[in-house]
Formats: sequence, C-alpha cells, structure tokens
Amino acid sequence: MTEQEMREVFREMREEPVPADSLARVRAAVDARTHRRRWVSPWQIAATVLVAAACAVGVVMFRPAVPAPEAPFAGTLVPAAVPESPVQPPVALTPARPKRARPRPRPAEIVPVSIRIETPDPEVVILLVN
Repeated sequence: MTEQEMREVFREMREEPVPADSLARVRAAVDARTHRRRWVSPWQIAATVLVAAACAVGVVMFRPAVPAPEAPFAGTLVPAAVPESPVQPPVALTPARPKRARPRPRPAEIVPVSIRIETPDPEVVILLVN
C-alpha cells in the first residue's frame, strides 16, 4: 500500500460518522475503570502486619545489651568512705626496642647497551640504543 492510498483510506474513514452508542460505551468503560475503587486484599493486610512484626522482633532481639545505671534509692544508707589504698609508684616500663628499618635496595646500575646491525646494503645500518 502506498502512501497516497493510505491517505485516501484515512480521508474516507474521517468522513464516516462514529456511532453514538460506541462512543458512549467507551466513555462509560473508561469512567468505570478510573473511578473504580481498589480494594486491598486480605493477604496484603496480612503481609504488612507480618513485616511490621518481623521488624519489631528484630529490633528487640538484636539491640545492644546496655545495663541500666543503678541509682541509689532515697531511703538507702550511703556507705562510709572507703579508705584509700596507699599510692604505689608507677612501675618503670622498659623502653621498647625500636624496630630496625630494613635497608632500601639500591637500584642496579644500568649500563647503556648499543647494538649495531649491518644489513647487506652498505648504506643501511640499524642501531639499537638502550
């Protein structure tokens, strides 16, 4: 089908009137789909509750164990001052031996090498220089 034939077919279709009942039927179907209320199924509710419960259990089980600070009650007696133990002089630690640093390897001397290759042609000589 050529482009010209397609244009003619579209012109013919444009001239045909659209049946009123089909247009009304399409509009009613679109309206029903757009305004239809979406109900949440029971398995979606159960899945949401299950995920929330799993998160709560995970938080309770894996929280760090930090003991609560104990505060003295108002009616308890405060113990008498504990006598201090005599202060001992700090123990002199022997100084740690310093680690011996490894000597750095010295780079090897690079000796320049040149190679001369003579070819059968006396005017061509190949020199490879390092």
